Amino acid sequence: MASRVILAGATGETGRLVLDNLLKDSRVTKVTTLGRRESKVQNDKLEHKIVDFDNLPEDAFLDHDVAICTLGTTRAKSGKDGFIKVDQDYVLSFVEKSKAAGVKQFHMMSSQGANANAWLLYTQIKGQVDEKILGIGFQKAVVYRPSVLLVDRQESRMGEKAARWLLGWADTGRSMSVNIGDVAAVIVGSIFDESVTDKSILTNGDIVNKAKALIKGN
Repeated sequence: MASRVILAGATGETGRLVLDNLLKDSRVTKVTTLGRRESKVQNDKLEHKIVDFDNLPEDAFLDHDVAICTLGTTRAKSGKDGFIKVDQDYVLSFVEKSKAAGVKQFHMMSSQGANANAWLLYTQIKGQVDEKILGIGFQKAVVYRPSVLLVDRQESRMGEKAARWLLGWADTGRSMSVNIGDVAAVIVGSIFDESVTDKSILTNGDIVNKAKALIKGN
């Protein structure tokens, strides 16, 4: 089954790898990315649209089967208001316009600990958004909740880099961490994975196990 995919967040750490997987997958025939700046990535099946996330154009969502969202920031980077704007307002706008355009599948990069009733703002917002996605009525809605992402972030502080290095060395079973490349591969693989059902939450352990299965399958 060929798929046409619209992706928000293609310039982020996870989004870049998701895009790379989509472009390499022969089952994906069209990829549209939404962003605020020009993209340097070029491919025959890729179209990049420069958009204002405060006012997403509805026609950008037409003729797509799958939507993937890897948008996200942090309170430390963007402040409380900036975090809510990106991780809640922008994401939900992307969700709602995907649904209105007839998109059948929605895949959301969330976070471990997401809980709509949490006292911590980060996990609360993540949980509330996840609930909206799972309840809005997509034929297939998948939320990914990885733990610590093993990646050399461009904006990392020294303490964050040290923590990721320690987990990468000590957490060999990946119970507390996951390679970012594995997350991206599982997101794309889940588009076609029939074992991932209509309303699914994939935990860190689920992602690690599915990544191992993908490697064996290849």
